[in-house]
Amino acid sequence: MQWQAAFPTRIYLTGFMGCGKSTIGPLLARRLGYTFLDLDALIVRQAGRSIPEIFAEGGEAAFRALERDALRRTAALDAYVIATGGGALVSDDNLAWALRNGRVVYLQVSADELARRLAPEAAGRPLLQDRHRRPLQGAALRRRIAAMLARREPWYRRAHHVVATDGLSVEETVEAVLHALRTYRASRNERR
Repeated sequence: MQWQAAFPTRIYLTGFMGCGKSTIGPLLARRLGYTFLDLDALIVRQAGRSIPEIFAEGGEAAFRALERDALRRTAALDAYVIATGGGALVSDDNLAWALRNGRVVYLQVSADELARRLAPEAAGRPLLQDRHRRPLQGAALRRRIAAMLARREPWYRRAHHVVATDGLSVEETVEAVLHALRTYRASRNERR
């Protein structure tokens, strides 16, 4: 395919945990003829520890430092779709870097839908646990997600593209992202 000449070299998927980055990313990469990379999986491989272990041993700050380094290493990649962690681009420094080094797509999902998706996974997600490392449930889980989403939304919304995914199937979400990227490609071609 000639996608690579028409589309950005690196596409960064961002959004809250559970928004579908790791599900949409491989499908989008396949459609574009790109390679998929999950930034969290890269961090786990390089650290030799799971994300909950990294959080338990060094806290969120230690994880964010590893995440920042892993993000910077993606600059050497060509024709990649990269799923970032939910907090990876929630800093001016990381977001500005990603905006300069690729196209950033925000997969937007409501707090209610995120709570539904994440309820079965809360035990494995350190940020969705109470101070005793017990998974949040029900209304407490929804409140935590809504609060975190409200804090992160200003960064997410600065992405090149915002794709609202509530009510969309996985394939419809992939198509919506492709549509956003085609719009970018068309506007880029018009400027030439």
